[in-house]
Amino acid sequence: MACASTINLVSWVFSFFAAAAMVCIIFFLARKKSCSKNKKELPPGEMGIPWIGETIQFFKAQRKNRLFEDFFQPRVTKHGKIFKTSLFGSSTVVMNGAEANRFVLSNEFKLVISSWPSSSVQLMGKDCIMQKQGEQHRFLRGLISTTLSQSAGMEALVPKICNTVQLHLDRYWRGQDRLHLYRSTKILTFTIVFESLLGIKVEAGMLESFERVLEGVFAPAVSFPGSRFSRAKKARMGIQKMLVKVVREKRIEMEGGRQDGDHHDHHHHHHQEGMLLSQLVAGMIRGDITEEEVIDNVVLLVFAAHDTTSFAIAMSFKLLAQYPNSHSLLLQGTYIKCILSIFSISLKT
Repeated sequence: MACASTINLVSWVFSFFAAAAMVCIIFFLARKKSCSKNKKELPPGEMGIPWIGETIQFFKAQRKNRLFEDFFQPRVTKHGKIFKTSLFGSSTVVMNGAEANRFVLSNEFKLVISSWPSSSVQLMGKDCIMQKQGEQHRFLRGLISTTLSQSAGMEALVPKICNTVQLHLDRYWRGQDRLHLYRSTKILTFTIVFESLLGIKVEAGMLESFERVLEGVFAPAVSFPGSRFSRAKKARMGIQKMLVKVVREKRIEMEGGRQDGDHHDHHHHHHQEGMLLSQLVAGMIRGDITEEEVIDNVVLLVFAAHDTTSFAIAMSFKLLAQYPNSHSLLLQGTYIKCILSIFSISLKT
């Protein structure tokens, strides 16, 4: 009996391990088949070194200010407009072209959600719109877009922008035989965003502080002394301190205006002096958004508005210099034809 029991136990154990082994084999075969299938569906490209990927090449190109020429363009040429890589420790698919952009932007929060490196989140602020999703994102986007689309606000804004441009040209361009166009346009757009949209006077060193933050946006989020990210965080703390003071002063000013008898005139005055900041602070007063959300979104909007716009202006001048016919159309005042001509030429090139 004991011998039979032992045989049965051994038989049961053997059957158990055989079944377990069979399950494992089936599982790994299925997984291998699935991985092989998924691998075939991925676009072409190279993943680089394990864990690091192609991040080093990305940073080298960024440091030279040749991110497109040295990193993206060679890979587009080699693999096509859609290619895979690995950046910042994450598997990445890069999509190029208007059609790809349209697909991504039209499917935000449906097929895709926005995600940013840790360094970007820490420097822009965890309460800015790029970190919001769903209803919170729609609310903030609506608040900002409504502010910029109001006709009354635009009527007050356009003359201020024109005046800022004229002052800038008189100060930096007039009488100069040579100028640094991109740097000049960055100063101009930064001034427009701060003084026209936000109603904040640009002081010496402010642009440099924001640029120091921008340098760390895509740097490794390592805060050792002297690192690019560490310097960026220090600059961000200085900006935070300045904006907290401005926002609180604006709130006191607006709440004082609400208690004043001539409420309409005060509200109109605040709106003109810095309509975007006023709208954000008004939302804070109503309890719709927090002070942190106001500050983080101001920081993000400054970067989003001035950096990309200055590049677009500089490139427009470059195209005007390359194509004298478009320049002539602009001087004649045929703005629409000129814009269409530049746009058509830039698409062909």
